[in-house]
Amino acid sequence: MAKRALVTGGAGLIGSHVVDLLVREGWQVRALDNLERQTHRRGKPAWINEKAEFIQGDLRDRDTITAALDQIDTVFHQAAYGGYMPEITKFVHVNSLGTAQMLEVIREKNLPVQKIIVASSQAVYSEGAGDCPKHGLVFPSVRPVEQLRKGDWQVRHHHEERSHSRERAGGRRNRLRPDEG
Repeated sequence: MAKRALVTGGAGLIGSHVVDLLVREGWQVRALDNLERQTHRRGKPAWINEKAEFIQGDLRDRDTITAALDQIDTVFHQAAYGGYMPEITKFVHVNSLGTAQMLEVIREKNLPVQKIIVASSQAVYSEGAGDCPKHGLVFPSVRPVEQLRKGDWQVRHHHEERSHSRERAGGRRNRLRPDEG
């Protein structure tokens, strides 16, 4: 019997690739996605794997997540709301409370879920790329806790940290100042 997976956020960038991989590996896959307008302006994207069952719904809706978890062995939890700056409450509600509700449903209904793989936070990407007037493109380490406790939010880098040419790296960069210490 094939393994049965639920991929939350199954229409998203990472979730859709997880769906594709699982289908290729012979899993029976159910994808759940609310098709948040911020991400899916045109509705259901064409790249959703046709061999996966697709449910459009919100994991914060108890009936939706309960139905999505029916007969599932493994959950690949990729659902997230990333627009946290302007909508902090929504960010916490979707990412924390939505996840908590899914876990509660699994526990309360004693569902046969054997494994839950949770997506990592964007925090693992450290402070991101930055432009230093002295060293060019750099990738600074995470700000020390002591610095943050002092209310010093400035992202700095040590000149020993990795520097890269502008041609090799793309994406958004922050203006940084070299650490004089």
